[in-house]
Amino acid sequence: MCGLTSAFYPDGVAPPSVEALQRGLDASLETIKHRGPDSRGTYVSPDGRVGLGHVRLSIIDLPTGQQPLSDEDDLIYCVVTGEIYDHDRIRAEMENQGYSFKTKSDSELVVQLYKRDGFNLLFHLRGEFAFVLYDATRQLLFAARDRFGIKPLYYTVSNGAVLFGSEMKAFMGLGWQAEWDIESIVDNGDVCDERTVFKGVQKLPAGYFALCRASGVVETQAYWDLTYPPATAAPSDSVDTMIARVRELLVDAVRLRLRADVPWAVYLSGGIDSSAVAGIAVHLLREKDPNAKLTTFTLAYVEDATTDESPLAERTATHLGVDLIKVEATEAKLVGLVEESIWHSEHLHTSLHGAGKLLLSKAVHEAGYKVALSGEGSDEVFGGYPFLAPDYLRQPDCAAAALGIPLPSDAERRALGDAIQAAARGMYMPRLTADAAPRPRLLDISVHRMLNAIMPSLSAPLFAPAVAKRVGAPDIVRAFEEGIDARVRAHSISGHWHSMNVSLYFVAKALMGRTILNINGDRNDMAHSVESRVAFLDHPLVEYVSSLPPSLKIRPIQDGGADGAPGKWSLTEKWILRQAVQPFVTPEVYARKKVSFNPPPAPAPPSSSDSPSLLPLQAHLKARITQANVEKLGFLDWAPVRDLLDAFLTEPTFPAQGGIDARARVLMAVLTYVVLQERFGVPAYKI
Repeated sequence: MCGLTSAFYPDGVAPPSVEALQRGLDASLETIKHRGPDSRGTYVSPDGRVGLGHVRLSIIDLPTGQQPLSDEDDLIYCVVTGEIYDHDRIRAEMENQGYSFKTKSDSELVVQLYKRDGFNLLFHLRGEFAFVLYDATRQLLFAARDRFGIKPLYYTVSNGAVLFGSEMKAFMGLGWQAEWDIESIVDNGDVCDERTVFKGVQKLPAGYFALCRASGVVETQAYWDLTYPPATAAPSDSVDTMIARVRELLVDAVRLRLRADVPWAVYLSGGIDSSAVAGIAVHLLREKDPNAKLTTFTLAYVEDATTDESPLAERTATHLGVDLIKVEATEAKLVGLVEESIWHSEHLHTSLHGAGKLLLSKAVHEAGYKVALSGEGSDEVFGGYPFLAPDYLRQPDCAAAALGIPLPSDAERRALGDAIQAAARGMYMPRLTADAAPRPRLLDISVHRMLNAIMPSLSAPLFAPAVAKRVGAPDIVRAFEEGIDARVRAHSISGHWHSMNVSLYFVAKALMGRTILNINGDRNDMAHSVESRVAFLDHPLVEYVSSLPPSLKIRPIQDGGADGAPGKWSLTEKWILRQAVQPFVTPEVYARKKVSFNPPPAPAPPSSSDSPSLLPLQAHLKARITQANVEKLGFLDWAPVRDLLDAFLTEPTFPAQGGIDARARVLMAVLTYVVLQERFGVPAYKI
C-alpha cells in the first residue's frame, strides 16, 4: 500500500523555509498519488531540515491509520509503505512490555520497534515494506526496504538534500532534475546492479537499510540476504518431512496475506504458482466458512490460442469453485498501454509484460478490489526456469545423494547437460560469443550469459561513436557478474555453493528483484491503486527452501528403458513445490510443465503485395522511434536504429509461445528512453 517521499537537509546545506518545503512535498506527492488515493499527509520539522510525505491506500485500520506516524513524544516520525504481517502478535507483546500505540495500523510497529530495538527492528518485520524514519533527537534519517525488494525505494542527493521516494518521479516536486547516466545505460545497470538510468539515483538494495546523519553521508548496510548450505552438506530431514514443511510454510504465508479490512482477490494464470495460492486461499477461507466466495482475475489472449492460458485458469476456477473474471488482451490494447507502463515502472521495457499487468490491475481496481495475491517469486525460489538446468547439471548434488535420491551418473549428467545446451542453442547462444579480450570469469555459472541473450539491451553499434570512446562498449555479462555480492562470487568460484544455488541467487537478484517485481509487481499494480501480495516471498519459506538439496527443486527422473536398457533422464522443475501443493491444485496443473507467460503480439495479418498492413506494435514503434526522437536522446546513432526499425517493419518474425521479434525488443528499449525523456524532461546527453 501507499507511497512515500522525504527530504533531509544536512549540515552545511541551507534548508528551505517551512512553507517552501511543504509546497515541495505536496508537489512530490502529487506525482505518486496513484499509489495512495485515499489520503495524504506530511511532516515538516520546525527548522525546515526534514520533510516526510505519504499517500495512503487504506487497507488496514481504515479509520486511524493516517501517516506520517509519530511516537507519543513527537520525537520520532515515520512514513511506511507495504504490509507488515503478524503485527497483532508483536503489538500484544510490546503492549505487555509497556509500549503504547496510537493506531491499530501495522505500520506503527516501525516506530515502537525502533524505540525498543533501534536498527534491529528490521529482524522482526515480516512482509513487503519500505519506510523512512526520522529521529529528531539524533538528527538521524533511517530508511529500509524489505528482504526481496517487493516494495520500491530510491534515493539521491539533489541540491545538497538527501531525497528518498517510492518512485523516482517523486523527486521532481522537490527540485530534482533528471539526467542520463550513460555508464548505467551502456551497462544495463537497471537490471545488472542498483543503478538506474538517471545520474545519481540509486535503488536501495533489497534487504538493506540506509542511514543519513547530520553530516549528510548516506551509509547502506545489509540486514538480510539469501544464503545456501555448503554443496557437500547432508540434510537431516527425510524427503517426506521436507515436503510437509514446505506445505506448512506456504499455507502460513498465504494465511498471513489474507488479512485486510478491504476486499481482496487473486491473480490466476494457468501455472502452478498462482493456482496453488488460489487453492490454499480457498482452503483457508472455507475452513471458517464453507460458503466463502473468492474472485480471481486472469488475462485472456484472445488473438493467440497457443499462448492463451485462460481456458486452463477457467478449469482451475471451476475446480476450486471460485469466480473468474477474464480480462481480454489484444495486441492493440497492450501496445496502447506500453508507454504508461514505462512511466509507472521507470524501467527498461523489452516485452509487453508490463502492459499486460497494467491491463489486469485496471480490471481489479474497477471491480472494487484493493488487494490481489499473486504467484510471483516461485520460479526463483523453487527452480522453475528452464535456463537453470545447465547450472543444476554443472556439478553433482551430494546433498541429494546422501538422501538416497536416484541421480544420473556423472557421464549421464554431462550428456543430459549437453543435450539441453544443444536444444537451447538457437534461443540462447547467438550472443554467447567469446569475449573480445580475455578477462577474469567472476561467476562459475552460465545463467547470466543465457539471460543476456534473452533480455535484450542496447548493443554497441546502436550507440553514438563518442559514447564508446568515453565509457567503452557494452559488456552485460561482466556487468551482471560485478553486480553480484563478492561473497556469492567467492562461493561460486570455490564451489562452496552448488552451482544451481548460485544461479538461483543470481535470478532472485537480477531477474526477480530488479525486473519482475518491478514490472510485473508493485509498479503496474500500484498504478491502479492495487496492492499485490507475494506469498512465495515470505522469508521463513524462502529460507527453508534455500536449505534444501538442488535435486528437490529440479528433480531428475529416469523412465523405464526398453529390454532392460538404462532409461532416459528428464528434469522436472519445482518438484518439491508440486508435491507440497498437490492437495490444492488440479491434476492438470500439477503435471503441467512451465510455459513462458508472455503477453503475445497478434498473429501476422493478411497483406497484399501493394498494401501491406502494420501490426499495432509495428505501427507504434514506427510512429515513436523517429530520427528527431532518437537524436534528441544524445547517446544513440540514428542510422543503425533506423536500419533495425526498417527490418522489423518489413520482415517481422513471430517466435513461438508469444515471443516478440528480437529486433522489436531492442526497439522497445529505445522507446523506453524516448518515453522517459519526455515524461521526466531529461535533457539530451552531451558527450
